[in-house]
Amino acid sequence: MSSERPRRAYRTARERVAMRRGEVRSLRRNRRGCGLLGIGALAAAVALGVLLFVVFRSVTSALQTIEQDDPRYTQSGSLGNDAEASARLPDLLREPFNVLLLGVDRRDDPEEGVRSDTLIVVHVDPREQWAGMLSIPRDSVAAIPQLGQQKINVAYSYGYMHAEDLYGYGIDPSEAGGALAAETVEAFLGISIDYIAQVDFRGFERIVDTIGGVTVDIPRPLLDPEYPTDDFGYERVYIPAGLQVLDGRTALRYARSRHSSNDFDRSRRQQQVLHALLNEVRQRGLFEQAALLPDLARDLEQSVATTLPISDLAVLRGLADIGQSLTSDRIVQLSINPNDVGMLSEHGSDIYWDQDDVAMQVARLLAGPSASAEVARIQVQNGIGVQGLATRVSSYLTQNGFLMASAGDAPHQFEHSLIIDYTGRPLNRQRLADLLGIDPRYIHEQPQTDDPPAPYRTDIVLVLGGDYQERWAGDP
Repeated sequence: MSSERPRRAYRTARERVAMRRGEVRSLRRNRRGCGLLGIGALAAAVALGVLLFVVFRSVTSALQTIEQDDPRYTQSGSLGNDAEASARLPDLLREPFNVLLLGVDRRDDPEEGVRSDTLIVVHVDPREQWAGMLSIPRDSVAAIPQLGQQKINVAYSYGYMHAEDLYGYGIDPSEAGGALAAETVEAFLGISIDYIAQVDFRGFERIVDTIGGVTVDIPRPLLDPEYPTDDFGYERVYIPAGLQVLDGRTALRYARSRHSSNDFDRSRRQQQVLHALLNEVRQRGLFEQAALLPDLARDLEQSVATTLPISDLAVLRGLADIGQSLTSDRIVQLSINPNDVGMLSEHGSDIYWDQDDVAMQVARLLAGPSASAEVARIQVQNGIGVQGLATRVSSYLTQNGFLMASAGDAPHQFEHSLIIDYTGRPLNRQRLADLLGIDPRYIHEQPQTDDPPAPYRTDIVLVLGGDYQERWAGDP
């Protein structure tokens, strides 16, 4: 993975600077006159990586008219092979990108403001044709700019309520809320957020109803005696176990309920519903039903806002190509939860996570479907005695997509560099060996008697020996 990310339109950091200068336009909702193309792209923003297929279905027929005279295209409106399809993608979509998906709870009472009830980071790899979702519990404590340590969902509310104080005169509150939430998530996960998509929950209900409901296999009954209502009261919600078709109201309650179990099960249910939406679109061929499209377009128009440059026809073409290639088995589903991430402490409902374990989940998100379960934490040990060398190599490996532990010193000097696998991580072990060109004789599939002891929470150790090469630290 290259250490340099391409410059993108509407990247969060760039938006932030532009906002302070008063140069950013409001989020592109593509209201009147946007046409079906823009609405199709908004559907992709609902859950990039899950609903990109929606884009393909909704824009391909329109693109055929535009592209019919281009000899590069087949009669179906898409390029004839994968190599050509990759070359066809616009610059903004050629490299992997991250989208922060925000499920926004809007209340009529101005004192209630708005809340980011759902936070999911969606990673899309257009070249390898896969996507991943990482859910962040809203009670996770994170560092919010100008506020310090707070629950992560406070970021959106604070940005919304203090839009002009944070970003300058004339900024739309929802835009400011999304920007501050993105800044917070970037720092919390250690990755960049390239785009933001906001989904209104009431609109989510309408979208589900418009497509005729979603089929969900509910593993256990859901009982929530205190599901919050719009009038600030509570209602009893019961959804039985089994395979059933959920209407919009029930699907939203299934995805949002937190009194029935816990916030971590809630994250799983949210991703389950998104998968169900994808399956409905495919199995029912809904976008082939022309009579349905105006209603769905209206629902999306009222419910979704995104910083994706959806007015660019080339971007729409690219989204269509990605959506065509994306299948359910190419979607990684992850969350921050106690089974995978250590909880350092819990004060009331505030949860403080082990940041090393959070980094491991992020590495799984970025690794892809085939390797996400085998992410390894790697430590570089200096077995030469050259000061700072292990740190420099660690930095280079980080730039190439490896998850690194703090560099250290080997117990003694080594003649040959070694790769030692302590926990059985063959894919990462081989990828590291291929990058550095380590002789197979010095790759230990399991630790040997004279190898250094296993460092704490480390899977693979790279010991730098006398055959060290300068390119391992990124030097020419």
